[in-house]
Amino acid sequence: MKSEDISFDDFMSLDHKLRKKILNDPELLKPLIAKNMKASRYKHSLSVAQVCKDLAKKHHVDPDKAYMAGLLHDVCKFPNDEESKELEEYLRYYDPDKLNGAKGIYHSWVAPYYLREKTNFHDRDILNAIYNHTICNSRDKLSMILYIADKREPLRGIDDDILKIAEKDLKKAFEMLNKDVERYIKEVKNERFVENSI
Repeated sequence: MKSEDISFDDFMSLDHKLRKKILNDPELLKPLIAKNMKASRYKHSLSVAQVCKDLAKKHHVDPDKAYMAGLLHDVCKFPNDEESKELEEYLRYYDPDKLNGAKGIYHSWVAPYYLREKTNFHDRDILNAIYNHTICNSRDKLSMILYIADKREPLRGIDDDILKIAEKDLKKAFEMLNKDVERYIKEVKNERFVENSI
Protein backbone atom coordinates (compact mmCIF):
# COMPACT_ATOMS: atom_id res chain seq x y z
CA MET A 1 0.00 0.00 0.00
CA LYS A 2 1.35 3.44 -0.93
CA SER A 3 0.97 6.57 1.17
CA GLU A 4 -1.31 8.14 -1.45
CA ASP A 5 -3.71 5.22 -1.04
CA ILE A 6 -4.21 5.53 2.72
CA SER A 7 -5.82 7.85 5.20
CA PHE A 8 -4.64 8.68 8.68
CA ASP A 9 -7.23 6.20 9.96
CA ASP A 10 -5.48 3.42 8.00
CA PHE A 11 -1.95 4.43 8.88
CA MET A 12 -1.43 2.21 11.93
CA SER A 13 -2.40 -0.86 9.89
CA LEU A 14 0.75 -0.43 7.79
CA ASP A 15 3.90 -2.39 8.49
CA HIS A 16 5.95 -0.75 11.29
CA LYS A 17 8.98 -0.20 9.03
CA LEU A 18 6.85 1.44 6.33
CA ARG A 19 5.18 3.73 8.90
CA LYS A 20 8.56 4.79 10.22
CA LYS A 21 9.88 5.38 6.70
CA ILE A 22 6.88 7.56 5.78
CA LEU A 23 7.10 9.60 9.00
CA ASN A 24 10.78 10.30 8.37
CA ASP A 25 10.51 11.25 4.71
CA PRO A 26 8.50 14.35 3.76
CA GLU A 27 8.26 13.20 0.15
CA LEU A 28 6.51 9.99 1.26
CA LEU A 29 4.38 11.88 3.77
CA LYS A 30 3.12 14.47 1.28
CA PRO A 31 0.65 12.16 -0.56
CA LEU A 32 -0.87 11.07 2.76
CA ILE A 33 -1.31 14.68 3.83
CA ALA A 34 -2.66 15.71 0.41
CA LYS A 35 -5.28 12.97 0.48
CA ASN A 36 -6.51 14.03 3.89
CA MET A 37 -7.11 17.75 3.31
CA LYS A 38 -8.51 20.16 0.75
CA ALA A 39 -6.20 21.03 -2.14
CA SER A 40 -5.98 24.67 -1.05
CA ARG A 41 -5.06 23.63 2.50
CA TYR A 42 -2.40 21.29 1.14
CA LYS A 43 -0.87 24.09 -0.97
CA HIS A 44 -0.86 26.29 2.13
CA SER A 45 0.90 23.53 4.10
CA LEU A 46 3.58 23.17 1.42
CA SER A 47 4.13 26.93 1.43
CA VAL A 48 4.32 27.05 5.22
CA ALA A 49 6.79 24.16 5.20
CA GLN A 50 9.08 25.99 2.79
CA VAL A 51 8.97 29.25 4.79
CA CYS A 52 9.69 27.22 7.95
CA LYS A 53 12.69 25.60 6.32
CA ASP A 54 14.04 28.93 5.06
CA LEU A 55 13.65 30.64 8.46
CA ALA A 56 15.11 27.62 10.25
CA LYS A 57 18.30 27.85 8.20
CA LYS A 58 18.69 31.51 9.17
CA HIS A 59 18.18 30.82 12.88
CA HIS A 60 20.17 27.59 13.37
CA VAL A 61 17.14 25.34 13.75
CA ASP A 62 16.98 21.90 12.14
CA PRO A 63 15.50 22.69 8.69
CA ASP A 64 14.13 19.17 8.27
CA LYS A 65 12.19 19.40 11.53
CA ALA A 66 10.93 22.84 10.54
CA TYR A 67 9.79 21.57 7.15
CA MET A 68 8.00 18.62 8.78
CA ALA A 69 6.26 20.94 11.27
CA GLY A 70 5.01 23.05 8.36
CA LEU A 71 3.75 20.01 6.47
CA LEU A 72 1.87 18.60 9.45
CA HIS A 73 0.58 21.76 11.13
CA ASP A 74 -2.93 21.66 9.59
CA VAL A 75 -3.58 17.89 9.56
CA CYS A 76 -6.61 18.50 11.78
CA LYS A 77 -8.10 21.26 9.61
CA PHE A 78 -10.85 18.87 8.60
CA PRO A 79 -12.85 19.63 5.43
CA ASN A 80 -16.32 18.71 6.70
CA ASP A 81 -18.52 19.24 9.75
CA GLU A 82 -18.64 15.58 10.75
CA GLU A 83 -14.86 15.39 10.97
CA SER A 84 -14.77 18.76 12.74
CA LYS A 85 -16.92 17.28 15.50
CA GLU A 86 -14.03 14.89 16.07
CA LEU A 87 -11.95 17.91 17.13
CA GLU A 88 -14.35 18.64 19.98
CA GLU A 89 -14.22 15.01 21.08
CA TYR A 90 -10.42 15.09 21.19
CA LEU A 91 -10.48 18.33 23.17
CA ARG A 92 -13.15 17.03 25.51
CA TYR A 93 -10.91 14.05 26.25
CA TYR A 94 -7.40 15.57 26.22
CA ASP A 95 -7.75 19.30 26.89
CA PRO A 96 -11.30 20.19 28.06
CA ASP A 97 -10.31 23.67 29.28
CA LYS A 98 -9.88 24.68 25.63
CA LEU A 99 -13.50 23.92 24.64
CA ASN A 100 -14.57 27.50 25.29
CA GLY A 101 -11.84 28.91 23.06
CA ALA A 102 -12.10 29.99 19.46
CA LYS A 103 -13.20 27.01 17.35
CA GLY A 104 -10.86 28.02 14.54
CA ILE A 105 -7.97 27.18 16.85
CA TYR A 106 -9.12 23.70 17.88
CA HIS A 107 -7.17 22.05 15.07
CA SER A 108 -3.83 23.19 16.48
CA TRP A 109 -4.64 22.01 20.00
CA VAL A 110 -5.89 18.63 18.79
CA ALA A 111 -3.17 17.85 16.23
CA PRO A 112 -0.49 16.58 18.64
CA TYR A 113 -2.92 14.10 20.21
CA TYR A 114 -4.30 13.12 16.80
CA LEU A 115 -0.83 12.55 15.31
CA ARG A 116 0.30 10.46 18.29
CA GLU A 117 -2.85 8.34 18.14
CA LYS A 118 -3.17 7.98 14.36
CA THR A 119 0.51 7.69 13.38
CA ASN A 120 2.55 7.13 16.56
CA PHE A 121 4.42 10.36 15.77
CA HIS A 122 6.25 11.54 18.89
CA ASP A 123 8.71 14.31 18.02
CA ARG A 124 8.07 16.65 20.98
CA ASP A 125 9.60 19.72 19.30
CA ILE A 126 7.41 19.38 16.22
CA LEU A 127 4.27 18.54 18.22
CA ASN A 128 4.85 21.54 20.49
CA ALA A 129 5.27 23.83 17.48
CA ILE A 130 2.06 22.49 15.91
CA TYR A 131 0.15 22.92 19.17
CA ASN A 132 1.30 26.55 19.27
CA HIS A 133 0.88 27.51 15.62
CA THR A 134 -2.37 29.47 16.11
CA ILE A 135 -1.85 30.99 19.55
CA CYS A 136 1.79 30.74 20.51
CA ASN A 137 2.93 30.85 24.10
CA SER A 138 6.06 28.84 23.45
CA ARG A 139 9.21 30.83 22.92
CA ASP A 140 11.30 28.07 21.40
CA LYS A 141 12.57 28.92 17.95
CA LEU A 142 10.74 26.15 16.08
CA SER A 143 7.38 27.23 17.54
CA MET A 144 8.00 30.88 16.66
CA ILE A 145 9.09 29.89 13.14
CA LEU A 146 5.96 27.83 12.47
CA TYR A 147 3.72 30.51 13.99
CA ILE A 148 5.20 33.20 11.73
CA ALA A 149 5.29 30.97 8.64
CA ASP A 150 1.64 29.97 9.05
CA LYS A 151 0.50 33.58 9.31
CA ARG A 152 2.72 35.03 6.59
CA GLU A 153 3.40 32.37 3.96
CA PRO A 154 3.26 33.95 0.48
CA LEU A 155 -0.06 32.39 -0.61
CA ARG A 156 -1.86 34.41 2.08
CA GLY A 157 -1.01 37.56 0.13
CA ILE A 158 -0.37 39.70 3.22
CA ASP A 159 1.94 42.55 2.34
CA ASP A 160 3.86 43.56 5.44
CA ASP A 161 7.42 43.25 6.71
CA ILE A 162 6.94 40.40 9.20
CA LEU A 163 8.86 37.81 7.13
CA LYS A 164 11.69 40.24 6.41
CA ILE A 165 11.93 41.11 10.09
CA ALA A 166 11.78 37.39 11.00
CA GLU A 167 14.78 36.66 8.82
CA LYS A 168 16.90 38.96 11.00
CA ASP A 169 15.08 39.05 14.35
CA LEU A 170 12.75 36.12 14.99
CA LYS A 171 11.65 37.27 18.44
CA LYS A 172 10.77 40.79 17.28
CA ALA A 173 8.68 39.46 14.36
CA PHE A 174 6.99 36.98 16.67
CA GLU A 175 6.07 39.65 19.24
CA MET A 176 4.68 41.97 16.56
CA LEU A 177 2.59 39.19 15.05
CA ASN A 178 1.45 37.84 18.42
CA LYS A 179 -0.10 41.19 19.41
CA ASP A 180 -1.88 41.38 16.07
CA VAL A 181 -3.31 37.84 16.41
CA GLU A 182 -4.56 38.41 19.96
CA ARG A 183 -6.27 41.64 18.87
CA TYR A 184 -7.82 39.88 15.86
CA ILE A 185 -9.26 37.05 17.96
CA LYS A 186 -10.66 39.35 20.65
CA GLU A 187 -11.84 42.31 18.57
CA VAL A 188 -12.54 41.06 15.05
CA LYS A 189 -13.64 37.49 15.75
CA ASN A 190 -15.09 38.46 19.16
CA GLU A 191 -13.93 35.14 20.61
CA ARG A 192 -12.20 34.13 23.81
CA PHE A 193 -8.41 34.22 23.65
CA VAL A 194 -7.19 31.07 25.46
CA GLU A 195 -3.62 30.73 26.61
CA ASN A 196 -1.79 27.61 25.46
CA SER A 197 0.00 24.96 27.44
CA ILE A 198 0.89 21.41 26.47
